[in-house]
Amino acid sequence: MTEGQQRTAWGFDRPFAKVFPQLKDAVVQYEVSSRDLAETDTSHDRFTMSAIDGTFQGRIGCQHPECHGGGFEIERIVDDMVHERQESREGVLVCPGWIGDRDRVPCVNSLGYTIVLFFKVRTTPKAPLD
Repeated sequence: MTEGQQRTAWGFDRPFAKVFPQLKDAVVQYEVSSRDLAETDTSHDRFTMSAIDGTFQGRIGCQHPECHGGGFEIERIVDDMVHERQESREGVLVCPGWIGDRDRVPCVNSLGYTIVLFFKVRTTPKAPLD
């Protein structure tokens, strides 16, 4: 990215500001965890993305190299939070993908998240002067 270019945050394959016009920002902290066949958990680094920073992406891809059809849809959680006017939420998403072509073993990755929304201030229209 060249100097002067801005990153664009995305949700539902559209610019974040168009999808969520009532939000100033959405900050998502997340950590992906994997479990191997011996049921040993492995946590990966913690990441943060933000609409203001232009790093918000509505869907986070699964990090398992053999996962098919997986990923984590953060945009749907944000959409639900906006409709409920909820400012923060924590939770865990399980990857809906699968490993392998014939056997289709469920993917074992999960994503722990904390989402904080910053709503724009609602203004009340002023009554016209008589």
